[in-house]
Amino acid sequence: MKVGLRASDNPLTKGAKVIDLALFRARASESSKRIGVLLINPGGPGGSGFDAAQSLANILPSAITTRFDIIGWDPRGTGRSTPVKCGHRLDYLFNSDTAPDSDSERSELERVAQRFADACASRSGELLGHVSSFDTVRDMESIRRALGETKINYLGYSYGTFIGALYAREYPKRVRSMVLDGAVDPAVSPETALIEQAQGLSKALNLFFDWCDSQKNSQKQGLKGCDFGEGRASRAYESLRLAIDVRPVTYKKRIFGPTQFDLGVSSYLYSGEGGYELLASALEDLANGDTQTLLESSDSYVGRSSDGTYDDSWAAFLAVSCLDGPALGDKEALAGVAKRARAASKDFGAASVGLGYPCAYWPSTPLLSESLPVSAPSAPPIVVVGTRDDPITPVTWAEGLATQLGNGHLVVAPGAQHTSYPSGDGCLDPIINSYFVRLRVPPAQSACPTPQVVIARGFPVI
Repeated sequence: MKVGLRASDNPLTKGAKVIDLALFRARASESSKRIGVLLINPGGPGGSGFDAAQSLANILPSAITTRFDIIGWDPRGTGRSTPVKCGHRLDYLFNSDTAPDSDSERSELERVAQRFADACASRSGELLGHVSSFDTVRDMESIRRALGETKINYLGYSYGTFIGALYAREYPKRVRSMVLDGAVDPAVSPETALIEQAQGLSKALNLFFDWCDSQKNSQKQGLKGCDFGEGRASRAYESLRLAIDVRPVTYKKRIFGPTQFDLGVSSYLYSGEGGYELLASALEDLANGDTQTLLESSDSYVGRSSDGTYDDSWAAFLAVSCLDGPALGDKEALAGVAKRARAASKDFGAASVGLGYPCAYWPSTPLLSESLPVSAPSAPPIVVVGTRDDPITPVTWAEGLATQLGNGHLVVAPGAQHTSYPSGDGCLDPIINSYFVRLRVPPAQSACPTPQVVIARGFPVI
């Protein structure tokens, strides 16, 4: 299903070309119990809501799928909708060191960032100025109208919590229920957000080290344990990371350097304890000279296929982020931010800043000049979910968003994974299901105990 958006749908794009939005719909399995539609955004920006809805239609509890049409869409600039184009050969962007520690490495990072921004400008043109989160929120309202629904229900993950909060602010009377899982705090400055996210990844890495050290030589419950490194896992990791930084290796004519290393590790950390064994195995493979596993993990994170081409997800991620703003500044300012981020998180700080370097050369002016707290006091009660040791969106961000909204109700879930619903446990799922179905609002500052088994979702949440 596609919805065409013309100038009349959005006053800020008067005279612009038509933008197609690709929609997925899985109808409620029991029409007699149907309540309405549940729109889903998996995060990113750049994640495919179409793919997420397809996956979640098979994963969400039956209490939801029997009563709601599951609706996913690829936001403008992404996937099957009208996409941002920046080229499909992007190895050059990730072969540079995003955490440069020399003038030559910094110059190379700046060069490839400029090259990428120029490619986006030449291939996407005026579209780059019309893929903001604010445009997407207006698109959500167009989708509601196209579906003929009086109100929507919404489930947003990670970055998807931002557009959900914006929708509640702009269209409060069109919201029946809304769950924001892995919340972004829009009041936090971009520099602080990058630093706190890097610190979250560092904490997640340390939790992995603790697990690995405790599991060595263990065969409990049939687990392989952790065979990575001799002695403490943290020392083996730092030694391996340093070796790759000093001398990147070549695998099947490809470079495996510090950027691929960091992205590959980060990808596993998204899954919390569910990814520990896989990460340990990948690091052990690398220590034995085999880069394939970590390289494949990095490729999956940035949308690279085995034939060397990239999908448009990374281009969309940067296009939306750079256009939304606020900007971190020019290349001189970015160097200072990277230095402060490195001090706050030696493993991921500078690299997190380096990935955003193309924004310093972006052809479109950022829409926000400063951070934007989002308040929606006239919307119905909104449930905000924070995961206690979330590596990407710290639980303090969920606390901040719940307070800002004016009607937010915070639920803290256990675990070290990024986002939590559905979790498959007897605590979080019943809370969210009851809210969606019966509009039963959880008590303020609700918290779930020790985690059960977390169901792995088949879509990326960035």
